Amino acid sequence: MATTALDGMTVTREKIYRGAARAVYAVSTRTWPTMMEDVISTTDFELASGWVDLGPTNDDGFTLRRSVETFDGIPIAQLQTNLDEGEPETWAMEGECTLMDTSIDKIEIVWQGGTQAAIAAGGSNVAQHSLPLDAPASFTSRRLAFIQQDAKTSRMRVFVFRDAITQVDGSDLKMGKEASGIPVKFKLQVDTTIELNSGQFGMLFEEDES
Repeated sequence: MATTALDGMTVTREKIYRGAARAVYAVSTRTWPTMMEDVISTTDFELASGWVDLGPTNDDGFTLRRSVETFDGIPIAQLQTNLDEGEPETWAMEGECTLMDTSIDKIEIVWQGGTQAAIAAGGSNVAQHSLPLDAPASFTSRRLAFIQQDAKTSRMRVFVFRDAITQVDGSDLKMGKEASGIPVKFKLQVDTTIELNSGQFGMLFEEDES
């Protein structure tokens, strides 16, 4: 069966890509990608080694925000003239989406859960897993990528970020008759050890028109 990156009508048992985008992550020490194929194959859509699927987003896709605070300027003596007024001082980025896969593995990542434990089936219980929901003192930093494919042209693009942490505040998991995704926000942190023009926040890879 043929598959495309995001077409929910042509799927295999292992790969379900319904939604406007696909979110994946890797450990923070994962080698930084130099092309989109370092994240995902553009032919069979298998993830590159070390990248883990968070699954599809809902039809709203994902939102990326990029903002900057500027200098107020430095007063000179008693004059009203300022130096460098309006120049960028602090850059910030964040992303958010609603993930449609609400399995225990995804909740572990999104809610900064503890380490899962397997509980074997017994005489009075089914086989199951448990996930501790604690109050950790710090957040886990990970590589993060959002993958999109144009439905008309099949061209792909991949946003990759060096240092992403989940922002658990306001992440509501609604459980009812209708299937519901889990909203998630990511703080995308700048890596100041990276040279300018090398992607201090991350990188966007976009397939050329054929």
